[in-house]
Amino acid sequence: MWVVRDLSGGPKPSPLNLFYNGDYEIDSTTKRYKGSLVKVTDTANAEGMFLTWAGDSTQYQSIFGILEEEQGITGNYLPSDALYGMKTRKITPILPSSIVRGEYAQTDPSGTAILDNGCVIAAASATVALTLTASATHFAGGWFYFVTGANAGYLHYIEQNTTSAATLGTACVNAVATGDTYIAIAPANCTHMDLCAHEVCLKSEVLYGSRLFRVLGLMHYLTDDGIPFQRLDRDKHDGLKLRNPRFYHDFIVGGSATVGSVWRDVIVEE
Repeated sequence: MWVVRDLSGGPKPSPLNLFYNGDYEIDSTTKRYKGSLVKVTDTANAEGMFLTWAGDSTQYQSIFGILEEEQGITGNYLPSDALYGMKTRKITPILPSSIVRGEYAQTDPSGTAILDNGCVIAAASATVALTLTASATHFAGGWFYFVTGANAGYLHYIEQNTTSAATLGTACVNAVATGDTYIAIAPANCTHMDLCAHEVCLKSEVLYGSRLFRVLGLMHYLTDDGIPFQRLDRDKHDGLKLRNPRFYHDFIVGGSATVGSVWRDVIVEE
């Protein structure tokens, strides 16, 4: 993820060199990737307060910004270390006016696949059988891009959904089996997203209850061979067969009453 612009009309926030350790209460021995979310440790941390990986301890609590350089697995120390001292890392603040862009990746930075499956669609049908959630219409206005299987390469707009089915804007050319993988692209103005295990890229997730990252979605985008970066548009893109597409979503990080954002709320204390 990265900050693309600031809604205030000025330049986007510049990275700051700040104390960072990729784990909550130990000298970190885990790689933390560029583009990952950063949060502030809370006042219950006996090792001192500093910036850390957003997935540690209470996930997404007191979000601060985005890590702009990789943290390796050695040489990372807590504030109390008298021999080496704590490292600083370049971190871009995510302000309330910051627009963040994330990519719906097929694999996370470590190479682990993060695609969805479970759709069943008959050839020449626009009806998708899949289990969603009790929030019946949360995926209307989203998209499915099929990665593997007989319908691989096709992009479809989602007109509406219930808890057990979805209706596509155009019928599938080929059948989709339950094991076929796809990318589920959330509606433009979604309020929840899912991130990969490293908190770096957007993860395909059709289940509303599994999308735990609170945002205000603004717009989703497409680029492909011969297709310049542009917003997804049903009139132009529904039913297209694509070659090597990449999908993105712009959003504002709003926080919530329980996890907050340090730029909107106070730091959440445990």
